Amino acid sequence: MDENIRRDDNLKRIEVKIAGMNYVLKTDEDEEYIMKIANFINKKMSEVVANEPHLSTSLSAMLTAFLITDEYFKHLQVCEEKLSAQSNDTEKYQKEIEEYKEKLKEAEEKIAEQTEQIEKLNEIILSLNQELENTKLELEKTKKELDDFINTFDGDR
Repeated sequence: MDENIRRDDNLKRIEVKIAGMNYVLKTDEDEEYIMKIANFINKKMSEVVANEPHLSTSLSAMLTAFLITDEYFKHLQVCEEKLSAQSNDTEKYQKEIEEYKEKLKEAEEKIAEQTEQIEKLNEIILSLNQELENTKLELEKTKKELDDFINTFDGDR
């Protein structure tokens, strides 16, 4: 009990007017927020009384509560449907992300394979260039030997 009293000490007292009656509320909510709620209830109750002027205050309050609750549940259903749709979209996007990750992995593997092939081809090119240089040197050497051989015969004539 002492705990409840201490807890009540921290609450603000806010006075609201609904359907011509004053009510004092104890709350830790912001006064502007509480007034917004009270004004909403008052507006709804005024609509009920305007449409059904023969109802007592308690029946008007009950019908107002019912209408507000109906609105609440309809809004809740819309929110749940949106949330469900977003959840479905999220699942769809997660699947797409996984597919793209797999495609990226495959592409990275292909790039690695092609990079390895390029390195091997560069080694072959380097080897062939070296072989070409060696062949050129041998050709020049052979040509020189042939020229020397020909000059030897031309000098004998």
